[in-house]
Amino acid sequence: MEEQTVQVAKIRPPRKISPFWLLPIVAFAIGCLLFFQILKEQGETITIRFNEGDGITAGKTAIRYQGLQIGLVKKVYFVDNLKKVQVEAEINPEAKSVLKEGTIFWVVKPTASLAGVSGLDTLVSGNYITLKPSTDPEAKSKDEFIAEDEAPVAIATDGALLVRLISDDLGSITAGAQIYYRKAPVGQVADYRFSADHKKVEIDVLINKKYASLVKKDSRFWNISGIDVKAGLSGVDISVDSLASVVVGAVSFDSPDNSEAAEQGQTFSLYKDLKSALRGVEVKVAVPIADNLKVNETPVFYKNVQVGVLSNLEMPRDDDNEFFKGIGRKGMLKGTLLIDPNHSDLLKNGTAILLREPKFSLNKEQISKIGELFRGIYFDILAGEGEEKLSFTVQKEADYLLSLPNILALTLTAPESYGVEEGQGIYYNDIQIGEVLKRQLSIDNVSFKAMIYPPYRALISENSKFVAISNLDISVGLDGVRVKAGSPNDWIKGGVRLIADKQQNGKAKSSYPLYKDMDSAQAGITSSEKKATVILSAKTLEGIDKGSVVLYRDFQVGEILNVHPQKNGFDVELYIEPAYRHLMSEKSRFWIEPAIAAELSLKGLTVQSSPLMRTLKGAISFDNEGKGSKTLYASKEQATAGYTYITLIAKDASKLFKGMDIRYMGLTVGKVEKLELQNAKKQIKVTAYLDGQYYSLLAKTGSKFSAISPEITTSGIKNIDAMLQTYINVEAGSGKAQTLFNLSDTATTQTTYANGYPIIVETSDARGIELEAPVLYRGMQVGIVKKLNLSELGDRVLIHLSIENKYQHLVRNNTEFWAASGYTMDVSLQGVSMNSGTMSQLLKGGIEFSTPSGRVVQPQAKPNRHFLLQRKIPQDAPAWDQGIAE
Repeated sequence: MEEQTVQVAKIRPPRKISPFWLLPIVAFAIGCLLFFQILKEQGETITIRFNEGDGITAGKTAIRYQGLQIGLVKKVYFVDNLKKVQVEAEINPEAKSVLKEGTIFWVVKPTASLAGVSGLDTLVSGNYITLKPSTDPEAKSKDEFIAEDEAPVAIATDGALLVRLISDDLGSITAGAQIYYRKAPVGQVADYRFSADHKKVEIDVLINKKYASLVKKDSRFWNISGIDVKAGLSGVDISVDSLASVVVGAVSFDSPDNSEAAEQGQTFSLYKDLKSALRGVEVKVAVPIADNLKVNETPVFYKNVQVGVLSNLEMPRDDDNEFFKGIGRKGMLKGTLLIDPNHSDLLKNGTAILLREPKFSLNKEQISKIGELFRGIYFDILAGEGEEKLSFTVQKEADYLLSLPNILALTLTAPESYGVEEGQGIYYNDIQIGEVLKRQLSIDNVSFKAMIYPPYRALISENSKFVAISNLDISVGLDGVRVKAGSPNDWIKGGVRLIADKQQNGKAKSSYPLYKDMDSAQAGITSSEKKATVILSAKTLEGIDKGSVVLYRDFQVGEILNVHPQKNGFDVELYIEPAYRHLMSEKSRFWIEPAIAAELSLKGLTVQSSPLMRTLKGAISFDNEGKGSKTLYASKEQATAGYTYITLIAKDASKLFKGMDIRYMGLTVGKVEKLELQNAKKQIKVTAYLDGQYYSLLAKTGSKFSAISPEITTSGIKNIDAMLQTYINVEAGSGKAQTLFNLSDTATTQTTYANGYPIIVETSDARGIELEAPVLYRGMQVGIVKKLNLSELGDRVLIHLSIENKYQHLVRNNTEFWAASGYTMDVSLQGVSMNSGTMSQLLKGGIEFSTPSGRVVQPQAKPNRHFLLQRKIPQDAPAWDQGIAE
């Protein structure tokens, strides 16, 4: 057997991984690195909601912060039913830190105003969205935001200073207005708004970084907007800052050197102008209440040089310091004067501060000081000696002068001012010896506080008299214009004249009366008012008033001083000239004279008029034939009638009127004075008066009074004499005296049947029947047609009748009604039969009724019972003769 040779195996180490497999590993690693890079560089997606999407475009509109783009708008769409716009945007990863609660977004658009142009970069790139990051370091991240419509309040960048100004109003300042320091721009107005209580305006001001140190804690800001014009005797001063400040407004400020730097967000007051912002020594003053005091305008003078201004004025408070306590009860205000530091040496214990108010006058002294008039009210410092003092009680000039030694102080009283004013002089022989300092008004009179200069005190004695120097006294009345004037010199100076007592008896008094003129002074008449001679009572005033004349036999002897309304009339005060008072007596009677007396009759028109002046003023006359009554009658007729009044009762007033004549046998013997409705009795009460000489004849039992008016009938015109004016006719009786009468023939048809017995008749056709058509019984009118209307179904006419109450018993349950037109005609074989009624029936139609004859009388018809209206008279109706007792 052959031996097989066994080959020895070669042992090789196993192969390593092929380099080929390194390629996918490297690719995988690179992919991971790229993935993580993409994740790192991927932005944050946020949503921003806007009220409108004007200028926002997906894929184009950028989101910027401090000028750099940090994101881009990816999508824009509507939400909230097309009311809002929602934007999806992607924010760069490096800007994710700003996406927190409190971050504010808004759209930047190009805007142009008087202050300049903003958002100019948007003209190239288009609108963009910017933001203000949250200032809260603990704010949480957020990805949903609501944008603002406008940029938020000012944002102070690093190094810039944001301060806030408080003002009463905005003035002409706008956003973007420049802030100046020594006329160099150092910042601008960023924004403004109302304060929380809406009483002030808050203005945000941004000071540039390099100028922020210029603003100190004690800086003062003032408005330099617009044009400042001052006019004075020296000319017109026009102050204008830069053109930009005039157009958009501007603010300026100054800062003291020794003050600390202002803090971020510090608040300052914005003054109206530079003058209001001035610095100086503050002097506390108690100021008398006066008109025209204005803060920062009322000046302070020393020897005609302005040294300060009134910087504050307010009402005193309970918590004021000791100096100001109680000044409110003295009629004073709490104030502050700002005095130029260069004149602070004037403020001493012995210094007095006066409040002067120049008065315009044409006297020589005032003309020489006319420059003071243009100052208006001002403070005047009278320097004194002593230690420094910073609080003063201001005195009015008059009070200060009256307190001076050796001055004679006087009080002059008068019922009126007589043209005397404060500041006018007191003269003796055309030399000024004193001055009127104060004028006070009370209920009873006017009083003047005056002073006499020391050199002239001896001129005043117990019997001295003071007279007003009248410039010009003009009275205008219906009699014309009366002018009483002094000399031209008096017109210029005005004031008071002294009439000295040559005997110089007695010492000077503290009070004297002031007379209106020389005549009043010589007569000792201190009042210009006339006193009533007699007071009359009147029910009415017809053509008279204050100023009307009083006549005696057509000659003027006085006038009406006044008229006082009373509950039931008037009190009339008469003034009778002293020279004519003897014409009056205990039997005087007074009446009003008519301006024009007219009488219209068939004979023609008679007119009697008074003189024109008397017609315009009105007049009262009197004689001495009365009974001493203090009554003012409306006419002479009433005055002479005395107490001869009568009362007439009428059913209506359709023919009556106030002033209506009462005639007897064609002669006017009285008049109607008053008409009154007595509703409860459904009647008219007529008050009339009769002439005294006819009263006993006519005011008797049996007298009949009738209202007469023209009547047109088919037979002609009656009472043609009443065609122009109706009247009351009286027929004299023969009985005893009587004052109450019935007035007949005044009732109209409607009034007679107004409360009659109601009956309703029905018909299918109311043709020929009108309102107030007569209702007849046996040819005699006993009622009227009061109303016509359709039934509810409209198939018939309901005619409402009113039967006079005394004839209501004639209507029975079986009564029949038929139309009575006033004209009927029957044609038959026997011939033609014609019947005619009254003219009223023919014109208005009518209804007639009757009750068929029978043994038993039917019951009376109840009110508003319905009957059928027959078109023709029943055949047997002429034979019906049923008697019906009431």
